[in-house]
Amino acid sequence: MKKSEFINYIQSLKSFQNPKIAYEQYQTDAIATADLFFHMAFELNDLSENLIVDLGAGTGNFTIAAILLGCSKVIAVDLDTKALSILKENASEFNIYNKIHIIHADLREKDITYEIENFKNENFDENSKIVVVSNPPFGVHNKGADIIFLSQAFKFADIIYSIHNSDEKTRAYLAKKIAKFGGIVSERATLYLMLKKTYKFHSKKVKRIKTDVYRIVNKKKGIHSQK
Repeated sequence: MKKSEFINYIQSLKSFQNPKIAYEQYQTDAIATADLFFHMAFELNDLSENLIVDLGAGTGNFTIAAILLGCSKVIAVDLDTKALSILKENASEFNIYNKIHIIHADLREKDITYEIENFKNENFDENSKIVVVSNPPFGVHNKGADIIFLSQAFKFADIIYSIHNSDEKTRAYLAKKIAKFGGIVSERATLYLMLKKTYKFHSKKVKRIKTDVYRIVNKKKGIHSQK
């Protein structure tokens, strides 16, 4: 699939109808989604034959992106039932809903490790990896929300892709947390997000935000290769 075609597909997806600021719900734009997933798929080979887990799936950009690039099954996790309903609509438009396993869960309260590992064992071979991809809340309105996502991911993921603010304070903080959880940052890349006016307090129609995408290898899962 050409990247331009992929971007058009992602741009066609239905977004949040009434986004909740408490959850820091924003739609990841199509170009950023394409940049991330084409890198994962074709430069690092982290999609093929692996189980992708979209933590904080929202309306399904990342979930559907993974399937469009060849993933056979994807797990989508979110606590917002309305967002998950839109995800179902989007997936149905592409006739791929049968490839998505949805987990409705609040990561602050529920451990989803067993359900994910059981799904992986039933649908993938033993050499497949669990790869988490997440654009978590940055913790602006709920301090530490991004760390909740990371701590959950470390319970079951072999490889974690996580998007965060790009500043030295955040980088230093994440370095300590990732090391504590037992991870190694194999790559940290810049990703620009085009944030559309979503809430009343937004003053610009579109704001360009510089973020860092971390590729983290979970040492506790026994994977030491950065490939």
